[in-house]
Amino acid sequence: MFKKLRLQFTIFCTFVTSVILIAMAAVCLFLLRADASRQSFSTFEKNVASMISYLENQSVVSHQWLLELEKNYHLQVSLFDGNSPLFFNSLHHSAQTLHLFEQAEKQAAQEYQISSTDISGRRKLTENAAFSLKADKNYYASVAAIPKEQDTLHVIALYSLEGERQAMRRQVLIFFAAVSTAIFFLAAFSWFFTRQVLLPVEENRRKQTEFVAAASHELRAPLTVILSSLTAMKDAPAQKQEQFAANIQEESQRMNRLIGDMLSLASADSGSWSFRPSKMEPDTFLLEIYERYLTRVREKNIRLELSLPETAVDSQKWDPDRMTQVLEILLDNALAYTPAGGCIQLKLCQKRGKTEIRVSDNGPGIPDSQKSCVFQRFYRMDQAHHDKNHFGLGLCIAQEIVSMHQGEIHVEDTPGGGACFVIFL
Repeated sequence: MFKKLRLQFTIFCTFVTSVILIAMAAVCLFLLRADASRQSFSTFEKNVASMISYLENQSVVSHQWLLELEKNYHLQVSLFDGNSPLFFNSLHHSAQTLHLFEQAEKQAAQEYQISSTDISGRRKLTENAAFSLKADKNYYASVAAIPKEQDTLHVIALYSLEGERQAMRRQVLIFFAAVSTAIFFLAAFSWFFTRQVLLPVEENRRKQTEFVAAASHELRAPLTVILSSLTAMKDAPAQKQEQFAANIQEESQRMNRLIGDMLSLASADSGSWSFRPSKMEPDTFLLEIYERYLTRVREKNIRLELSLPETAVDSQKWDPDRMTQVLEILLDNALAYTPAGGCIQLKLCQKRGKTEIRVSDNGPGIPDSQKSCVFQRFYRMDQAHHDKNHFGLGLCIAQEIVSMHQGEIHVEDTPGGGACFVIFL
């Protein structure tokens, strides 16, 4: 499922980014082409103006000057003395070019009233019109009428846009290659990026599957005992029935604790966990926890030591019920792992403006390879699998509560052996 989702995400991301990239490239090409056209037409007008300025001051035009003009300005020029074409026109121009000259002259006569056949009246000022040739969009044309002493000199100039069109085609190909390369790298990036995006989702689904499997296993065990006890009670004597009833009650309480833990984690995951902070005295709070556990540790022949700082500890805004739950989890774990005759230490201190609580024991300890796993859901060391009161959810719940208080919790080794859970708040 995740492979298909990854492919769909990759295609979608590539498609969206490609459409945006192609649209931006098209806009850039359009603006570039429009700017190139303006510059090209402006250059054409300047070249024609320079040519007309020269012709206005000359009474003789040489073939050599016309050839150099056409070469330097990339123009094709046709001259008429009055309404008679010069010999240069037919000598250097092809039939197709002569036809374009005719088309330019007709367009100038229709739109600007400038024509070599118009000999009515004497012009006193030079008339000039530059335009794009309608008959062939690949040409700019300019038609000018220059008054002379004897007659009027008519000039027709053509400028081919083929060079600009080829340059534009090269730019389009370059843009196409650049966009294609960019799309390829975008697709590759999207493929790896979606993988990184889906990794947490995939990991979360895997953990959910493991959580459901572990929860089912943990619930099945007490449920099996309850069902088997109910079946056995039917034919058992009264004395045995009391024992079966006690088993049912014990397993029901165990199921109730497990369901309560799972509901707590579900509330933490959904962000609906109640959090009611109030002003607390940390030393008084730990003293109350210490007194509450004294009887239980003595029953197991374990010492419980409390260490408080000599100076006053700053008041804190904690949720008393949640913090009590954290310390109960840590002390219950310590009781489960500490052997008879052992010692559990509960210590409070302040470091760099933070309150530090330590719960340490001298049990078997936690190997370094498992320190990063102890806060995972349903994770239990082998020694705890035989304790029905531990489901592997306590430390996970404790971590969630400490995080709600914007604190940290981690595990260290106790000097001489054992585990020490450290809370920074």
